[in-house]
Amino acid sequence: MMQSSSVGRGTQTMPQRRVLLLAAVVCAGVALVATLWVTRRGQGPSAPPAGQEQVVKKVPVIVAVRDLPKGARVSSADVRVVELPEDKVPKDAATSLEAVTNSILLQEVPKDTPLRISQLMPPPEQLREFSVPIGMRGFVLYQPFTEGAADILLPGDLVDVIATHRHGDTTVAEIIVRRAQVLVAENYVPGMSREEMLRQRILSRAAQTTPAPPEPQAAQPKPAPEGEGTKAAATMRRIVLAVTPAEAVRLARALEEGRTLTVLRNERDYFLTPPLRSPEKLPTAAQPQPPRPVVQQVTPSRPVAPVRTVVVYRGTEREEVIVTRQ
Repeated sequence: MMQSSSVGRGTQTMPQRRVLLLAAVVCAGVALVATLWVTRRGQGPSAPPAGQEQVVKKVPVIVAVRDLPKGARVSSADVRVVELPEDKVPKDAATSLEAVTNSILLQEVPKDTPLRISQLMPPPEQLREFSVPIGMRGFVLYQPFTEGAADILLPGDLVDVIATHRHGDTTVAEIIVRRAQVLVAENYVPGMSREEMLRQRILSRAAQTTPAPPEPQAAQPKPAPEGEGTKAAATMRRIVLAVTPAEAVRLARALEEGRTLTVLRNERDYFLTPPLRSPEKLPTAAQPQPPRPVVQQVTPSRPVAPVRTVVVYRGTEREEVIVTRQ
């Protein structure tokens, strides 16, 4: 009885020993892996082997060779191509000289600073919103706001052009151009070129959409740059019309002789009107005329009855007698 019980107890303890042994092996493996992970994390990235340098990717970008002010037009002499590490290059950095040449800067760019696409605006010549049709000519008229339809014109409108000039003491007006399309109708400041006007428009538009970073306040107010003190107000309208070469010649002659006015026309009006001129007949200079002969009025009298002559012979005497017919 004693032998059988000892054998049964031995057979019952063998599975327990195997489980305990397996658990111990698993715990030892987990501890080893955790130790290695903690050790490698504390050491950081492994250094490259001796004699081999770490390769850093570089990107060619456009940088300024000098301090560029806000609103300046970028030229090829103001920038150069430099290779910088990829991690130091802005996401919108300019990488092409053609993309930055003649562009307008919206912000100041210090020396050796990469130019960013968000800091650039296209040149004014690329912002031109019109093109002259083939075979036509773009004729520019400058008109005050209060003359003709200058203050209400918009690109795409159709107009007639009236020319006025003095003829002696009389003002003559006539229509010299019909159904001319308006290509440009914008405010004009005397003495300001279209390029300068577009540059200011770009800067004002950029200031409304992407404001520049705040500038450090100086102890004393900075003097205004020359030419940027008080802005002149627009007093005229610059109008560009698409006309034929013959109409351009008539417009040039009309400007030399007097002035021109634009009047709006319905885009569906295709009716041809006869040439209009005011006044219809020009007055001629007074010329001296010979005096007219004075004609005296004669009072009509009673008509005289016809007469005849009768010859009467008396011997050797001859006598003529006038006989009146009753």
